[in-house]
Amino acid sequence: MVDIEELRRALHDHIVEQILLRDEPLGPDEDLFDAGFDSMSLSRILVFVEERFGVTIPDEDVVIDDIATLTTMTAFVASYLDSA
Repeated sequence: MVDIEELRRALHDHIVEQILLRDEPLGPDEDLFDAGFDSMSLSRILVFVEERFGVTIPDEDVVIDDIATLTTMTAFVASYLDSA
């Protein structure tokens, strides 16, 4: 069973520090695409999840609504970690 808070924190920190390169925190329901997230960002986060958590999420399984906010992305990734 995945620790949701640990997962959320890891995703948040990676997105803010490595992808969006911003100083202020990301709100849990802030639209990632409005904040600057794009298709390259998605590729980078999928690689991060694979390297950090050891689970591969195929590109074709990703639906924009499932990753639009930190909250939805955390739930989406957690569903893969729980089934791994």
